[in-house]
Amino acid sequence: MATRSTGRPALLTASFLLLLLIPWVSGCPKNVPPPKNQIEDPVELRAAVDARYSSFESARFKDVVLDYFGKGDRVKVRQLILVMSPTYLRVQTRMPASDEIMSLLVSDGQQFSMHRRDTNEYFSGTASKENIAKLLPIELSAADVSRVMLGSAPWDRFDEQGNVPTLSWDGSEGAYKYKVDRRSGGELRMWVRHTDYAVVKMVETNKSGDEVYSYSTDDWKRYGNRALPEFRRFEWPDRDLDFSMEVGETQLDVELPESLFELAAPAGSRETRME
Repeated sequence: MATRSTGRPALLTASFLLLLLIPWVSGCPKNVPPPKNQIEDPVELRAAVDARYSSFESARFKDVVLDYFGKGDRVKVRQLILVMSPTYLRVQTRMPASDEIMSLLVSDGQQFSMHRRDTNEYFSGTASKENIAKLLPIELSAADVSRVMLGSAPWDRFDEQGNVPTLSWDGSEGAYKYKVDRRSGGELRMWVRHTDYAVVKMVETNKSGDEVYSYSTDDWKRYGNRALPEFRRFEWPDRDLDFSMEVGETQLDVELPESLFELAAPAGSRETRME
């Protein structure tokens, strides 16, 4: 007598195949088509990025937690960061669970001053990437720090390469890819959203194609018709350095007097001029 099939083996087989397909489907790279009003000129894209940046008068980033990993060590500090148009910057750094200021850095985008209270050292000079990198683990000029905090482009880092930029649409990222060849070989690339011309990430490679520096963002939050990331990450793979910046509260277009971005040498401090 023939036996009746319940269909259970076939059902189990179909379920198993579905489970195998799910990772494959979810792992497929996206391919977002370019917008109908796609920008093709890198100069035009730069103007759009700058127009967005100019919409911010100032910003106060409160309860910023900077988590730094480097060569097996981990350091976590708290910061208050103030930014004001066009490229003013103030960074107060505190140890966790303390209101005592460890260091204070101010800049107008061209010159900077910094005081380390623990050693009573006072530094001043040109607000270049090289000088700021000696004091903060970020490898950006002071002006570029201001721009990056407002979701804009680190133009000083791009312009110092001295090469003509190119622009393309990256469907895998759903964003514009702005690229410049580095003087020493390799590339400097950043990705810009079409919807609001905010910079979402940046990658720098050497002449061998290895990644030597990157900047990425996450947890974007809207403030009216503008958006800013609450999380930023900077990495140097070849140097085993990695630090993240998480913002607790952001206040936009607050009134900030210029005196907040000035810092004279405290009495008795040891002064160092950095050209």
